[in-house]
Amino acid sequence: MSKSHLFPKLFAAASMLSLAACAVPNWTTIDQQAFTIRAACERQHNNGLIPTELATERCANGTIHRLYADAHYPQMEVLDLYLARREAIANAVDRRTIAPSDAPVKLAEAESEQVAALEQHGLDPVVYNTAPYRVMAACPRFSLQTTLCN
Repeated sequence: MSKSHLFPKLFAAASMLSLAACAVPNWTTIDQQAFTIRAACERQHNNGLIPTELATERCANGTIHRLYADAHYPQMEVLDLYLARREAIANAVDRRTIAPSDAPVKLAEAESEQVAALEQHGLDPVVYNTAPYRVMAACPRFSLQTTLCN
């Protein structure tokens, strides 16, 4: 299935699941949907359909942004900053200004910044963190997402 056909379907499925509850969003479920979206992009990267780390991040980030926006995530600017940091890290890996082995450290820093920003806004990072550590073991790619996959 081509990239152009896969993501609208993933997004539609994720959106329908989010809307099904129609009450307070289940952020764990939304986190899992975001992980699935990112994993699909990772698979495309691993299969040679997406050539760069940056393109892999961009593949997932727009759909993940819409997923959280549709669920009325309370701090979209925090999410957008986090997604932008992921893209900047991926771009640095592509340009070879940082080693792929340094990317997990940079991603951990981005996640820490996200946690601090959520706390500044009075939100519990355990509930609202969009980069949960609990998905680490399932990361599909060794380099950029070895330590922090989502």
